Amino acid sequence: MPAERGTDDREEPAPRGRLGRVSDFQRLWAAQSVSETGTQMGQLAVPLLAMGALHASATELGFLSGARMLPFLVLALPAGALLDRIRRLPVMVLSDVCRALLVVSVPLAYALDLLTFAQLYLVVLLVGVFTVAFDVAYQSYLPTLVGREDLAGANARLTASASAAELAGPAAAGVLTGALGAAATVLVDGVSFLASGLLCRAIRHREPVPERAAGAPGSLRGEVGEGLGFVLRRRELRAVAGSAAFLNLGSSMLTVLLTLYMVRELHYSSTSVGVVLSLGGAGLVAGALAARRVIDRLGYGRSITAGAVLCVAGLVVTPLASPGLSWPFLAGGQLLFGFGVPLFNIAQVTLRQALTPDRLRGRMNASMRFVIWSVIAVGGPVAGLLAQAAGTRGAMVVAAAAGALAWLPLLVSPVPALRELPRVPEPA
Repeated sequence: MPAERGTDDREEPAPRGRLGRVSDFQRLWAAQSVSETGTQMGQLAVPLLAMGALHASATELGFLSGARMLPFLVLALPAGALLDRIRRLPVMVLSDVCRALLVVSVPLAYALDLLTFAQLYLVVLLVGVFTVAFDVAYQSYLPTLVGREDLAGANARLTASASAAELAGPAAAGVLTGALGAAATVLVDGVSFLASGLLCRAIRHREPVPERAAGAPGSLRGEVGEGLGFVLRRRELRAVAGSAAFLNLGSSMLTVLLTLYMVRELHYSSTSVGVVLSLGGAGLVAGALAARRVIDRLGYGRSITAGAVLCVAGLVVTPLASPGLSWPFLAGGQLLFGFGVPLFNIAQVTLRQALTPDRLRGRMNASMRFVIWSVIAVGGPVAGLLAQAAGTRGAMVVAAAAGALAWLPLLVSPVPALRELPRVPEPA
């Protein structure tokens, strides 16, 4: 039974039905928008910096991508258990500040002619650690801020801004890299994390003291097991995790390979690379704007399934690009995959949040992230090794084939039949 709390620890009522006018949600929305835009710029600028300044090979780029996601494999599960014991908003602020300091160290080292692969790997790895903390805290905090009936609308708005960032970020990164250099573009990413942290710090909504925090400390291993067990017992969550894992495996491999393929085999300029990647952002924006209407029409389960099918189509089309005819396949692949991602994500994240009681939400999100995102840590290095052995385009075909398996977990689950959000009572 939770201990009694003083007046300073009481939860403010969650705002309902008026997201556009709620200042705290607007601050969170603005923080995410700024941070996502900078991150998208950094994700293109860092590989370009590694290729230009350090002459990175395909294998080195693959391991660089893997280092970014390795913390999800190692830390996601214990992070979820720890975040169910404490308030999540302060963790978000601290994570943003630490990411800002780490990222800014890269252009500083470049300016002093001290940049090495060791520093890049370490920075990318540590940024991944704080990204684990931020992402698990963020998805667990949102339902306490907006309330159950506004979850789909809130997730749609946040996804739309993330999609807009994927549209504007790569294009802006390509232009900035061409004009000012990759190091200056990485600096913009660091500043965006700082701005996000300041905006999160300004949020006034106070979470309740987590139920688990009021009692005596228990076994971290037991709490991790409880959260992972909850995900594995729910057929809906198992299916979503499996489908998303295959999609992430294929897309993470293509992410590493596509930039390398465009620069070294198609001889695209940095601006052209940014334009191609920004087409995925255009698809994301369109998908995010349409997602709420599609979900209302199809229901949550069919929307998740439709999103997965579109993503698979985008992955399969991309390797068809050749030096003789590349643009239509690259553009089509980016647009299809981009449109499918927000439809899949908005529906499945809302379903996950609605299925899970608050006391387990951090561990549920961490368990899902562990399954969904840890494959990216494998995908990057595997893509690099495949490119060395079979060529970049051959490795892209393997990546597309891996992603194409994403429809199987949904096909044998109850997810496609779900129209409304199921109501799951809080445990006594």
